[in-house]
Amino acid sequence: MAKILVIDDEENIRSSLKSALERRSHAVVTAANYKQGEQFSKSDFDLIFLDILLPDGNGVELLEKILKENGNQTVVMISGHADIDTAVKAIQAGAYDFIEKPISLDRVLITIENVSKKNRLSFEKERMFALLYGELIGNSTRMKKLKNDIVISAPKTSRFLVLGENGTGKELVANMIHRYSLNANGPFISVNCAALPAELVESELFGHTTGAFTGATKDRKGRFVEADSGSIFLDEISEMSPAAQAKILRVIETNQVTPVGSDKPIDLKINIIAASNKDLKSMISQGSFREDLYFRLNVVQFDIPPLRDRQSDIPLLADYFLNRFANETGGEPKKLTSKAITFLKNYSFPGNVRELKNIMERVNIYCEKSPVDIADVKPLVPGSGSLTIDKLKKATENFEKEFIESALTQSDGRVAEAARRLGLERSHLYKKMKKYKIK
Repeated sequence: MAKILVIDDEENIRSSLKSALERRSHAVVTAANYKQGEQFSKSDFDLIFLDILLPDGNGVELLEKILKENGNQTVVMISGHADIDTAVKAIQAGAYDFIEKPISLDRVLITIENVSKKNRLSFEKERMFALLYGELIGNSTRMKKLKNDIVISAPKTSRFLVLGENGTGKELVANMIHRYSLNANGPFISVNCAALPAELVESELFGHTTGAFTGATKDRKGRFVEADSGSIFLDEISEMSPAAQAKILRVIETNQVTPVGSDKPIDLKINIIAASNKDLKSMISQGSFREDLYFRLNVVQFDIPPLRDRQSDIPLLADYFLNRFANETGGEPKKLTSKAITFLKNYSFPGNVRELKNIMERVNIYCEKSPVDIADVKPLVPGSGSLTIDKLKKATENFEKEFIESALTQSDGRVAEAARRLGLERSHLYKKMKKYKIK
C-alpha cells in the first residue's frame, strides 16, 4: 500500500484517481490548488502526482519547493500535451517522471509500482550500508551531501574537523572518513579528549619510556603511535587545555611525536580527525582555543545537521533501530504507524539520533503489539505527555498554593484563622506563603 497525494485542479481527475487507487488499497489525499498542495505535501507521502498548471501557482515552482523541503520525495508531474517542454524541465529539476493527459490508469499503476520498487531498493541500500559501516544513514538532502563530500574529500587530505551537536553521530562521520581515506587499511583510534586527565594527556597521546615519571614501569605507545598508518579521532577537542593544544599543533606541523622521557621523535603517517560540539570560533575570540590549531585542523570541515533539521530521515532511522533491536533480542521487528512517525517528526529531539535510538529501544522493550501507534510511543518520549517526577512536583505545588489562597480568602486574610482551617502551625503557614509569594 502506498500513501499518495494528487494535486490537480480538475475535479474529475482527482476523484477518478482517488476512487481507482483506493480500490487497490492505496491511501489517497487530494488537493485542488497550489496552496492546498503545499500544505499537504509537508506530510509523508510515498508519491505525489502534481499538475503543472494550477489556478493559483506554477506546479514546477511547487515541485522545487517540495524537493527543497524533502530531497527524497518522489514527484510525478501531470501535463497536457502543450506542457511537454515544461514537463521535461520539471524532470531536470528533480521530478521522477511525467504523465500526459488524458491520464491512463494503467500508466499510473505502473508508475506506482516502479516508485515502490525504487523506494524499497533505496531503503534496503541504506539498511545494508548501516549494517556494514555503522549508523550514518539518511536520505535527506543534507545527509546525501555530507556523505558525498566525505567520499570526495577523504582520499585527498589527512586533516578534518567535524562539528555537530551531541548525539548527531560525529564518531560515525569520523569512521566513514577513515574508511574512504588512503589509510583505510590502518587502525582507527578514538580518543575522548574530555575524559583525559590533564596530568596524563601527554603520556596518553604520545606515549612514555620506562622511568619517565613515577609509575612508568615500562615503555608505552601513545594513541598517536597506535594510529600510525591509520586515523586518530580526537573527540571534543575543545576540552583540551591550552598546553595540550600546543602539543597537538606541534604534531600536525612535524608529523612526529616524541614520547615522554625520550628525545627520539617518531615519524607518523596519520589522518587527524577532530570533533567538537562547541563553537570553536567563539572559543578562539574568548582565548580558550588556539586559532592556529583551528586552521591546521580545519582543512576540510563537516557540519552534521541535527535530527530536527532532517525530519525525513526519522522513519528510516526508526525502522533501522527497531530491526536492529529485534535482531539482538530475537523478536519480530516492530513497525510504527504513520501517526506515530508524524509525532516523532514533530518532536525536537534535543538528544538527536542518540535519543531516537533510545526511544526505539524502549519501543522494542515495552510495546508488545505491532504496528506501534502514537499512544504507545508518546509515554516513551521525555516531556511528551508522560508523567515525570518534575511534573508531579509542579502539579502538587500548584494545588497547595491554590488551597492556601482559598483558605486565606475564606478567612478574610487572617493568617491565624487560615492556619487553623488548614491544620498547620502559623509559622509553617508563613513559610509556605513566602515560598509561593502569597501576600
